Amino acid sequence: MGIQSKWLLARRRVIMMLLFLGAIVFSYTDFVRLLKEQVETNRARRDLEKHPLSKTPKSPQNVLSMNHEAALPECEYNSPKLVGELQIDTKFIPEWDEIETGETRIGGCWQPEDCHQRQNVAIIIPYKNREEHLRALLNTLHPILQRQNTAYCIYVAEQHDDGRFNKGAVMNSAFKEVLKEHDYDCVIFHDVDMLPEDDRNIYQCESNPVHLSPLIDKFNYKPYGTDFGGITMLKPEHFIAANGMSNLFWGWGREDDDMQFRVDRSPFNVTKPVNYDQARYKMIPHQHPWIFRNFRVRDSSTDVRFLPSGYLVRYKERSTVEGLTSVNYKNLRTERGRLFTHLDIELRELVVESLQTEFSSSGSNKLLIDTTKKDCSYVKLENTRICESCGHTSVLKYLRKQLLSFNDAQKKCDELGYLCTGFSEDTPGKYRLREVTKLLSSDNTPKNCNTKGDHTYHKSCPGDQSFIQVSEDLTIPIASQLTPPNYAFTHRLQD
Repeated sequence: MGIQSKWLLARRRVIMMLLFLGAIVFSYTDFVRLLKEQVETNRARRDLEKHPLSKTPKSPQNVLSMNHEAALPECEYNSPKLVGELQIDTKFIPEWDEIETGETRIGGCWQPEDCHQRQNVAIIIPYKNREEHLRALLNTLHPILQRQNTAYCIYVAEQHDDGRFNKGAVMNSAFKEVLKEHDYDCVIFHDVDMLPEDDRNIYQCESNPVHLSPLIDKFNYKPYGTDFGGITMLKPEHFIAANGMSNLFWGWGREDDDMQFRVDRSPFNVTKPVNYDQARYKMIPHQHPWIFRNFRVRDSSTDVRFLPSGYLVRYKERSTVEGLTSVNYKNLRTERGRLFTHLDIELRELVVESLQTEFSSSGSNKLLIDTTKKDCSYVKLENTRICESCGHTSVLKYLRKQLLSFNDAQKKCDELGYLCTGFSEDTPGKYRLREVTKLLSSDNTPKNCNTKGDHTYHKSCPGDQSFIQVSEDLTIPIASQLTPPNYAFTHRLQD
């Protein structure tokens, strides 16, 4: 054997040894990772045990009782009442009194009378400013669930304030409130804009969490980037093991990806529906006004709840300590109607009733800003612009090209609520909506500012902390005339 052959053989042995050692290291690392994740899951469960989901006396009108009539068989999984594919028209929005509910009890509850229900199911709809969508969903959902012989109660969990929507925190809060009412076997989180197209997609939990809406018309009934969004179905122990949803996502998007990681970290796996081909949904067309800006906009001046994106993606570091066990909320009221049980969820830790800012000089005070709650109005600011690059983020991008009359701009800005901070003149009598209040004087605007007008209408909503408050004109004396030589402001807060 030549020297070259011996060298090649030795190199192969070294390579094989390195590969073998690499496999050992990889296996050990994977074992340590799994062990660590199991420890984290156990810690999450212990944390929840420290703060148990307290049970309150059940309201008899809202509790599903198991039908123990001896002569009744257990309900079939695929009920003989099912009709299969449905013709869904997303443009049809029924009036409240037109919604079909069958023989529901108060609170939006129903259970079969001719068989033992297999499970008691709570359906939670996280909700904010989507009344038409809610009517369409309830009109579709109640008949389907009853044909499935699914014993259920529907809960609409609404975020009380008009700030950015926090779907995860609302879902965590609703989960806790729902389990106070009844020991449900199954909890389903249901987006309000998703209408089922087939009643053979059964709303009853399996041994693992289920992504109930994998096929959506908007995405041509193909996978659409997440395995745990839209409609998800879990047993309570699944949600507890995952430590629920994250409470950090204010706005629309990203929270589903975070939840998918949490479920994958738990002892359970996300699975497909039993009747997968029938798990088809139509999405009611709409614009998402609640874009999650913590990833898109990285300037803390544009978002009062700004968080660095690096922190938000640290799933492993925070998923066991931030979520169901840490959600802070108040359920302001529980109202039971014919169609659903309404939970009014307050997420704000501090609700400011009024704030007054005064300027003090030479022993006298001048009131600059009074945020005692009043109706919104539009204040004309002369010689003021908001450039397009400053006034648009992801939310209003679809309105970027629109030039609106004053009346149309005011109407649209009112419809958008806190997402619209006003509108700037672009050409005489024509305005562009603005989302970010970044006011610039006309003589101080950059050359690339494409807003050509000379005034802005700022939305002034005293008492609403989502909006910047503009003070009256203030003439400040020179510093040498002040004793001491600085500017004194006084803030009076009432909560």
